[in-house]
Amino acid sequence: MTGTFRTRWMLPAAAVMLCGLAAEAKVELAPVFADNMVLQREMPVPVWGKADPGEEVTVKFADQSVSAKAADDGKWMVKLAPLSASKENRKLEAAGKDNAVTVNNVLVGEVWLCSGQSNMEMPLWGGNARFRHYNGDKVAAESNYPLIRIAQMRPYGWSQFPRDDFKMSWQPVRPDNIAPFSAAGFFFGRELFKALDIPIGLISSHWGGTRIEPWTPPAGFEAVPELANIARSVNAKLPGTKDYQEINAKVVRDYQEWLAKYQDAAAKNQPVPQPPAFPPELKPYENHQQPTVLYNRMLYPFVPFAMRGAIWYQGEANLGDGALYEKKMEALLKGWKQIFRNPDFKLYFAQLAPFNYGGDATRLPRVWEAQQAFADKTKDAGMAVINDVGNISDIHPADKETVGKRLALLALKRDYGKSDLKADSPKLKSSRIENGKFILTFENVESWKTKDNKPVMNFEVAAADGSYVPAKAEIRGAELAVSSDQVQEPQLLRYMWKQTAEGNLFNEAGLPLGAFRIENGLTFDDILAYYKKNDQLVYEYNLKSGSGFGDKTKVNYTVDNSSKVAGKIQRVIYLAKLVANDGTVSWMSAAMAPFTQNAAQLGVPVKSAGATFQTIVRDLEVQTNVPGVQTGKIGDGNIEFWPNNYGPRNEKRIPGADDRRYDCGDQINQPQVGYGSMQIHNNRARQTVFAYNNFSAGGNADLGIGNCAGKEPDWTFSSSARNYKEATLYVFVKAASPEELAKQKAARLAELEKKEPAIREEIRKVAPETDALKLVYAYNLKSGSGFSGGQRVNYEYDASEVLDGKVRRVAYVAKLTGNDGKESFVTVSMDAFTPETAKIGVPTFSAGAVFQQEVANLEVKSNVESVKSGKFEKGNIEFWPHNYAQKNAKNIPGASDATFDFGDARNNDGRYGSMQIHNFLEKQTVFAYNNFTTGGNADLGIGNQPEKNPDWTFSGAARNYKQAMLYVLAEME
Repeated sequence: MTGTFRTRWMLPAAAVMLCGLAAEAKVELAPVFADNMVLQREMPVPVWGKADPGEEVTVKFADQSVSAKAADDGKWMVKLAPLSASKENRKLEAAGKDNAVTVNNVLVGEVWLCSGQSNMEMPLWGGNARFRHYNGDKVAAESNYPLIRIAQMRPYGWSQFPRDDFKMSWQPVRPDNIAPFSAAGFFFGRELFKALDIPIGLISSHWGGTRIEPWTPPAGFEAVPELANIARSVNAKLPGTKDYQEINAKVVRDYQEWLAKYQDAAAKNQPVPQPPAFPPELKPYENHQQPTVLYNRMLYPFVPFAMRGAIWYQGEANLGDGALYEKKMEALLKGWKQIFRNPDFKLYFAQLAPFNYGGDATRLPRVWEAQQAFADKTKDAGMAVINDVGNISDIHPADKETVGKRLALLALKRDYGKSDLKADSPKLKSSRIENGKFILTFENVESWKTKDNKPVMNFEVAAADGSYVPAKAEIRGAELAVSSDQVQEPQLLRYMWKQTAEGNLFNEAGLPLGAFRIENGLTFDDILAYYKKNDQLVYEYNLKSGSGFGDKTKVNYTVDNSSKVAGKIQRVIYLAKLVANDGTVSWMSAAMAPFTQNAAQLGVPVKSAGATFQTIVRDLEVQTNVPGVQTGKIGDGNIEFWPNNYGPRNEKRIPGADDRRYDCGDQINQPQVGYGSMQIHNNRARQTVFAYNNFSAGGNADLGIGNCAGKEPDWTFSSSARNYKEATLYVFVKAASPEELAKQKAARLAELEKKEPAIREEIRKVAPETDALKLVYAYNLKSGSGFSGGQRVNYEYDASEVLDGKVRRVAYVAKLTGNDGKESFVTVSMDAFTPETAKIGVPTFSAGAVFQQEVANLEVKSNVESVKSGKFEKGNIEFWPHNYAQKNAKNIPGASDATFDFGDARNNDGRYGSMQIHNFLEKQTVFAYNNFTTGGNADLGIGNQPEKNPDWTFSGAARNYKQAMLYVLAEME
């Protein structure tokens, strides 16, 4: 009886509780509707929230009252009719049957989103001196703008799926709250307020270091065909989409087929099959850099809030995208137009500022080009060029006021009727070539001016060979005439085509000209004609003919002028044209400093050519029409030319090479008449420029431009020549006659004479006795050879190629300034150990300097107390680019097998490097410089290193000096 009673009682009680919960459900507004907010004027204004399913909700604002019923999921939305701007603080109310929600102090004006990565995030002021506007504290103290309201999406977060549970708040701008807000966003809003005198609402949603893809909604990717792969990956993770259904249906089929086979094999006691791989498209996102995840968490909570548009400062994280970034910006804007239900949604963005990102210096210009292309093609987008207010040493330039003001100019002119404003930077309109000059016309310019009235900077021109040189620009009213005395027949032009280029050319409104290039219209035939006219053709060769006709030690050239080359070779050019079986033409040219003066060794490296070169090549320049191949001035590259077989081991320690793959660093094997390799590489980009291997295979040889996709990067074993119906290689040289060499030498001497007095003055401070010697090199010991993988260094002064005669005596002057300002120096001279000036500098691989020997008549002077100064009958040097060990390989008297000192054992591999001068009679290192590639962390010292390796090996002591110079001088015979 008791149990029955309780049961009967509990059921109605539970029902009552549920009814009570239902009765307590409240009408809610979306988090963006909060006190002090600003509503967008002059367009329909969505207002939305949650309530009980079916509940009628009435929204009242100003003189409007609009109602809607909540859907089955409890969501409701109404739209207010377009509102007029109002400075009056009014109430917005949303009421249901049981409760009402009121938002106080609501204004009506202009609303903008401020988004992007760290340069939009950068606050007006904060504790990080390198991450704030330069005078933001003063600006904040003076900023009392009750009609500018700000909302910040903090804390940052990401989500796999859209979420709307993000608490938001709005604040009127005051000195005590504006400092943490986006500096660029604030200055943008302030300019609008000053010009329009109406309320301004700013929502900041940004995250430093983020890519563009996480901010883009799924609809954006779907709207851009070039991003279909991203769209499919996104939609595959969204239940209900077509891609989700298709992929999951295939998974079910595949697993059902597998399960049937598994069960059958198990029943028969046979080996069971592996299950199908899980589709990568279905794997959940793992971090905040993946597509849509920031949209889901940091934008979705206020979608579809009415606003005019967005300002955007982003792109650093997408630096490698190049031209594809244009399509990603297109997806961003198309996506935002759709989610905010505003087909006129505007996007005004800052072009990235100059900065030294390292690596390929043209990556940033390619993004600049993509940003410009997006702005040019998109009606509702505009770009603020800011190349004059960057900081090449800081990715976060401190001037955000200029950024905000230029973005505001675009909005004021395009959206707010300020047609008299000049808001757009100059933009190339047309170009023509007249009398060896590019004549350029522009939009958005009436007259030009330069910063501090200095000459126009950052223009370059090139002939058809693509070798760019600096050019001068003459201002002719609104036109520019651009030319260079070094290029008589210009075909190509570019402006600001380097990541550290800073703008100094402006229109009459002070808006800078942005980066651009003119590289259209050149064909392979144009380039071939240029080289035939200006250089000497050494070889023409059918790449499908090969060496398999009988004698594998040679090939048959269509043209062979190798015996006719006259003069000193100063440039070698390889030009290849490949015509695919479908008629598509691909081509490349690779020009470089000569790696041999023997023209017979420049062709296909079969045995008869005597050409075996596995070396770094200098001044590599690449042109090609093959997408993805880095073009322009590469700097150092490397070649692998030999007739032998080879393996993947990176025997020469080429930077960027992989021991497991055939690429830019392989190992020469036997036999000598073997597979064969003729490869040109941009090793720092891990990129094959051109490859021709397996010479004897003829039409089945390996042949390609760029990396071989999905296989060995250098095309080894690809047999890809079969894909071409025509394949031709041309080899050209630029050679100088004795008269031309004399002119070049005179010009170089004149250049050195300008530099020498200042260098001599520095040397005289510690070594005036060297005045009678010829200055050969001046070298910053902290610069190192890391940029070239140990192959060479960059001298601040290099007279090695213009000094006549042989070296009789050599002197080294090292001057080191410690971080504490204390200066130490040593001067050490000796009889020449080589007659060649090229081998008395830093012994890198390119210098070919390997010396482990005694030297005569050593003379030492130093202000380091432990160094014994004076004249000594002999000493010894250890100069080489390789690794080394402690063993006293040369039996230097007094040297130890147990420590690195004045008697070590050179290895034939590695690139640590040693440049050591020793007074072994005194058991003393006089000067040591090792580990060249590490620059500011190299080993460096005068005298023995206390308590450790006397020759400073593994010390990393260069970090102890703020300045370190080495001067090399010689007495010439």
